[in-house]
Amino acid sequence: MSWSPAGGLLVAGAILVALAIGFVWRRRSTPTIVGLLAVLAGAVLWSVCSALELSAGDLAGREFWGDLKYVGVCLLPPAYLAFVLQCSGHLRWPRWLGPALAVEPLVVLGLLAGAATHDLVRYYPAGATAATRAAEAGPVFWPHLLYNNALIWTGTVLLVATLSRLPGLYRRQSVLLVGAILLPIMLNLLFNLRVEPFRQVDLTPFAFVLSTAVLVWGTYQFSLLDLRPVARSQIFRTISDPVLVLDPDGRVLDANPAAGRLVGRAPAELVGQPVTQALPTWAATVTAAMAARVDQASPEGSGEPQGGAPVGREGPGEPQGAAPVKREVDREGRIYDLAISALPDRQRQPGGHLVVARDVTERRQVEERLCAALNHERVATDRLVVALDRERAAAEHLRTLDELKSGFLQAVSHDLRTPLASVLGISLTLRRGRGRLSPADTDDLLDRLAVNARRLDRILTGLLDLDRLDRGIVELRRERVDLARLVAGVVDEAGEELVAHPVSLELRPIQVMADAAKLERIVENLLANAARHTDPGTPIWVRVELGERGALLCVDDAGPGIPAEQRESIFRPFQRGPGAATYAPGSGVGLALVAQIASLHDGRAWVEDRAGGGASFRVLLPAPNGG
Repeated sequence: MSWSPAGGLLVAGAILVALAIGFVWRRRSTPTIVGLLAVLAGAVLWSVCSALELSAGDLAGREFWGDLKYVGVCLLPPAYLAFVLQCSGHLRWPRWLGPALAVEPLVVLGLLAGAATHDLVRYYPAGATAATRAAEAGPVFWPHLLYNNALIWTGTVLLVATLSRLPGLYRRQSVLLVGAILLPIMLNLLFNLRVEPFRQVDLTPFAFVLSTAVLVWGTYQFSLLDLRPVARSQIFRTISDPVLVLDPDGRVLDANPAAGRLVGRAPAELVGQPVTQALPTWAATVTAAMAARVDQASPEGSGEPQGGAPVGREGPGEPQGAAPVKREVDREGRIYDLAISALPDRQRQPGGHLVVARDVTERRQVEERLCAALNHERVATDRLVVALDRERAAAEHLRTLDELKSGFLQAVSHDLRTPLASVLGISLTLRRGRGRLSPADTDDLLDRLAVNARRLDRILTGLLDLDRLDRGIVELRRERVDLARLVAGVVDEAGEELVAHPVSLELRPIQVMADAAKLERIVENLLANAARHTDPGTPIWVRVELGERGALLCVDDAGPGIPAEQRESIFRPFQRGPGAATYAPGSGVGLALVAQIASLHDGRAWVEDRAGGGASFRVLLPAPNGG
């Protein structure tokens, strides 16, 4: 056997196809690889057997290898059709289709294997020698040729339909792939139809070497024939959001039907136009986003983007790209959320941009309604809080009034009952002992009767004064008053009530502008409070001195003192202590009158600890001209 130049080329091509088979086998990952491997196996069998046929030294050898190459010839068309069906997404087909496709190849191979039927497919004419290059076609050959071409052309039509659904980025590669597949088909037809100059040598195996190389290149370099571009194409066409693919210069490379509906034009009319013409109202936003992408691009040789641009993975074996920029734009009353992301570079060439416009009008309207409802709810909540605060204040006021009522009843029952009982008891004693009591006893009872009557009068007058002060109907009759003389007179008149308490006076003459009657009430209530709430014999000190801001009236006692937590509450109306047997801070209305009368004179009343023990009640009254 001597190798002819054509045979050598076919063997070299077969070796290349075999290497391609090994490459495909090592990277098998999808169901389409099975069909691709079958196509490559048919091509390598066809090429090797054709090379051996051309290089055979005798007719028998040429006939043997020529028959054997039909294994590849019969395998390649069905495998190619199956491969295209898988690439177009038809991973499953009817069970009868595979056996039906295998019937014709098995019949042809069976006829070639039989001595009696061999010439029905191909034969060498009588007188043929080793120099005869081509066998003659038998009667079965032409239906076989028609069948194979039908399969190949069907597969090619399906492949073209599949590739037509791919984005514009794949169009050039798709045209190259279809051209490489059609080349061996046309050469095979020209050879079988004995068209000069192609009738001398069958160039189909040579063309299949080129076709398989392009097929493998397209499969792995551009992912054209696996499910990813097909799936992406389907998503691209059926997605309801407008999508534009822009080149680095901002021209539209591809647009889905939704984008065409957005601008009122067919998607094909948008291809090749600058985005500034296709969507002039969005041009500024898209251009700014694209310019921002350029500013954030990584410098050559750097693995990280400048400016801290976020980076996210696109998928295994694919380049990385920054996260999409999102902007909101308006068009014809609709609100669109633009997601603009950079497409990965290919072969170090600048990539384009992908613009996805999502209609968020309804979502924004829902958000606005929700915000309005939340604001309305917030206003209603604020109103409810205000109403609750008012209700709480009203409840607190009612509780205070209830406490005042309880205090008033306690004061009346305590402060009125005791002197009233004395008045009644003395009156009955005088009535029953008429003529039998000595004059001295009668005078003593009458004095006691007068003291209790004055006590009742002071209590009732205090209640009436407190009511008038609360209602603000009290008017002061200011005049110049000598505070020391006024205090001395009140102490003399209250001598009978203070008889059980030694009283010490330290009075400095000080002039004040005040209502004398109201000042007498202050002194009377302070003295009565000290006498009532200290044990008999407890000394009381009364002082009038000049303070920093005016005249200072002090009534001190040597009693148990005032707890710190009660020093403010004792000046409130009807605040009483725990019981009569112990010290009881505040006795009804007396101290409340002291505080309010002092405030009416622009002064104030308070209590503090006395040096040496006890309590010191103090009233500050502004003096004329600041003292």
